[in-house]
Amino acid sequence: MLLKKKKICIYIYLHNKFVSLQKILSMESFKSDIYKQIHSMSEGRIFTFDDLIFPFAKFAHVAVILSNLSKEKKLIRIEKGAYYKPKPSSLGLGYLPVYQEEKLNYLTKKLDGYLTGTYIYNKMSLTEQVPSVITIAVCYPVRAFKFEKLSVECVKAYVHISGNNPDLHLVQILDAIKDCRHIPGTSPQSVYQRIFNFHVSPLEYESLKKLVSLSKNYPPRVRKILSRVLHDNNNIELSEQLVATICPTTRFFNLPYQ
Repeated sequence: MLLKKKKICIYIYLHNKFVSLQKILSMESFKSDIYKQIHSMSEGRIFTFDDLIFPFAKFAHVAVILSNLSKEKKLIRIEKGAYYKPKPSSLGLGYLPVYQEEKLNYLTKKLDGYLTGTYIYNKMSLTEQVPSVITIAVCYPVRAFKFEKLSVECVKAYVHISGNNPDLHLVQILDAIKDCRHIPGTSPQSVYQRIFNFHVSPLEYESLKKLVSLSKNYPPRVRKILSRVLHDNNNIELSEQLVATICPTTRFFNLPYQ
């Protein structure tokens, strides 16, 4: 006679209800996995639910875990669905604040855009002005907003490119050419010379070809100015390629560097 094995299920009275021990152990295992993922992240960065690996059915559980870690001061809630893993000070003065670079990395990733405007033009040595507003180029309309004491505006992106793309610098060169008459604290002539000297002249031929290809997404005035930059850089063939993309009947204006 064969005896059937019976499963023994142990229940524990928890939070005014009975919960099976197996379920509790499963919950603890899941929580431990989320802790490990957070622990493996570098300190001083902002992360979201998308940075964690878990079944979608467990979304609410993850939200509770992150909320509890925030209450315990192990994480800092930045906004809904976004948390900052604090970095301790090397001087033992508590945790460091969220640096601006990390805020901007988070925003460009969230908006699927890239940094442009005066903030970038300052880094490109085109102006010494420090902006009061951060500009992000995006492919869809976004209203100006405030984020962690930062004033942010969004402008049209002529090329869909991420913030970590190796061609980003080329796109920012084209943005600077587009905005050369409106960059504060300088003149169009100075911007032209600095773009030529610091950003176009050092480029290898393949990068110049990529720059020409990307410029075809921009207005004719950008291609016109870039063609002159390339001509001055003795890249006659590439310059003529750009000139050929501009309609002959287009009414040209006085270029700002002339």
